[in-house]
Amino acid sequence: MTKLNNILLAVIAGILIFIIAVSAIALCTKNAQPGVGLRHEDPAPQSVGNSKSAFNEIGQIRVFTKEDENEQKSVVVLVPWFEYDGSDTAFFEELDRKHLSIKNLFTAYFQSHTREELLKLGEDKIKNELKSQVNETLVLGNITAIYFNDYLFLD
Repeated sequence: MTKLNNILLAVIAGILIFIIAVSAIALCTKNAQPGVGLRHEDPAPQSVGNSKSAFNEIGQIRVFTKEDENEQKSVVVLVPWFEYDGSDTAFFEELDRKHLSIKNLFTAYFQSHTREELLKLGEDKIKNELKSQVNETLVLGNITAIYFNDYLFLD
């Protein structure tokens, strides 16, 4: 039994040495790029500035994307919130009144694009397009930014 334990320990030690050596080589040759391709997290709604307010009444949106060439759809899960001028209570009331139509606007946008199209567009371009569409529906003011608490693709 001790001979088997010694063999297992030697195998584990060999695997650890291999992992450490490959990681060291990757870092020294600058081939490793930790964090590339990861989504940068948006700020929390509580962190907006003094003159700005957050409107986060939209809630979670789950929507199927448009079918791709393989007739496959993906599910997009997102939780959007808006930044706007906090001193304008009439504008807040308009946002509150229109939050369902704004949610439908988000749903229609993501239903009209495939997963590949959305990934190619990038999160910043999607936010800018959605911001302009939302602002077109508003009368009393404009939102200054859109953020996503969650932005996930599910297969």
